[in-house]
Amino acid sequence: MGGVRLEMLVKGEGRPLLLLHGMDGVEALFPLIDLLSATHTVYAPSHPGFGGSDLPRSYSTVDDLGYFYLDLLDQLDLHDVVLAGFSFGGWIAAEMLVKNNGRVALSVLGAPFGIETADRTTRRVLDIFVQDGGTLERQSQLTPAPRLDLAAMPEEVLERRVRNAEATMLFGWSPYMCNPKLRHRLHRVTVPTLVLWGEDDAIASLDYGRDYAALIPGSTFETIPECGHRIYVDRPDMAARRIGDFARGGAAVAA
Repeated sequence: MGGVRLEMLVKGEGRPLLLLHGMDGVEALFPLIDLLSATHTVYAPSHPGFGGSDLPRSYSTVDDLGYFYLDLLDQLDLHDVVLAGFSFGGWIAAEMLVKNNGRVALSVLGAPFGIETADRTTRRVLDIFVQDGGTLERQSQLTPAPRLDLAAMPEEVLERRVRNAEATMLFGWSPYMCNPKLRHRLHRVTVPTLVLWGEDDAIASLDYGRDYAALIPGSTFETIPECGHRIYVDRPDMAARRIGDFARGGAAVAA
């Protein structure tokens, strides 16, 4: 798109759903994609710079990614879109929502980054860049993560992991995992929005999530029990149910 080679999985039939992945790449979303594709046409791209997607030289902020995906919706001519993003992808979704061009009908943000991650006395989001890989995996999810053995990884898998890590640092290093202006723009979100948070999130605190939701007019904040930051890993079933239920305008589903 626009000269950018974009890796994107399209699966299922039904209402269009743009699904934006977190720092660990689109492959971590496969279980959730399988569940959502039963009722939606799921568009699950690798963000520019991640996985197998190109990184334009001019891209340096999550704001750039937000505009990129709005342009993608235009190019695909999608309407009445369900927008769902998790973690880093939730931040991208939020940047899209404050610029919404009318193609997005509603949104679900799963533990998004984007607003200030610390104040003068308290860090509300863990500094992921000072954690070793194994520790970060354990802190990101309750589901036991396989032991990392980089030497045994196929080269193509290792390359994807490295690209994902490099892109996360590019877009999230400074200021740390936030756009200081986003807090003052979230009042512009006009579509129904559900903010989901794992009750055991060790990356971004529940207070951070409640603050985030309070900035979005009319949004709903819900927690998921027995779930860490990677909602799509710990509770893909619940994530799919909540997205589907919210898209249908239904009531909350018990865990």
